[in-house]
Amino acid sequence: MSVTDKILDALKSTIQLDGRVTAMANNVAELAREVRDIDRRLVRVETTIDLATRAGS
Repeated sequence: MSVTDKILDALKSTIQLDGRVTAMANNVAELAREVRDIDRRLVRVETTIDLATRAGS
């Protein structure tokens, strides 16, 4: 394998890795949005339970 072939293989691997990292970053951003949504819902449930507990006391 010549030096040129090694360089081209390394560049190809780098480009593929960049695509994978970009896709992973998009997945992480989507998961972060979902976690924030779940967190908001959990706060609402906790508030509802807290209000119901106080009203029952």
